[in-house]
Amino acid sequence: MPAGKLVERVTFRSPVAAPDGLGGTIYGWNDEFTYRAGYQRLRGSETVQAARLEGRQPTVITVRASKDSRRVDTDWSIVDVRTGEKFNIRSREITPDRQHIQFLAESGVAV
Repeated sequence: MPAGKLVERVTFRSPVAAPDGLGGTIYGWNDEFTYRAGYQRLRGSETVQAARLEGRQPTVITVRASKDSRRVDTDWSIVDVRTGEKFNIRSREITPDRQHIQFLAESGVAV
């Protein structure tokens, strides 16, 4: 994907857990890094259309491969810096040229 297509800015967040002082645990997110990204909103298949009817939007988010972006896994989340839209990461794949990482993510679900 050419640099000109990476027009969005996204923040990658890792899950954190901390004791609440009463014997329980508080779960939250830690902002790790912000990257330029490109979106491809999925349309067409029955599964995608069914998800969209339920208010979920499957999206492929592409970023440049780096030491940081290679650490991201499916328990992380992504937030669009401009709009605040939150995405759960469902899967990730390094492109064949090893220059980019594509995340299949879904918005409209609990993050």
